[in-house]
Amino acid sequence: MCKLFTKYEKEIERYCIENSLSFAKAKRLPQCWGKNDIWLQYHDPEKGKNGLTDETPAPIVLKIFIDDGKVSFEQTEYTKKYLS
Repeated sequence: MCKLFTKYEKEIERYCIENSLSFAKAKRLPQCWGKNDIWLQYHDPEKGKNGLTDETPAPIVLKIFIDDGKVSFEQTEYTKKYLS
């Protein structure tokens, strides 16, 4: 798990609760991160069994941004589908 996710876990959990999203699901999603952001993605375990040759996309479910210790979130078209 990404260190940023762990560091801001309480804020992410609070956001999920306030927006009727499952924090338990969010915690299990694959993560992509940079210096100041975390993107949660959905991965279907039934697809993508051929590695990179399969080219199965992993849609972005939730974008998390950290700016001077302040956490902000951006939902995508997949947020409700995979985190409800």
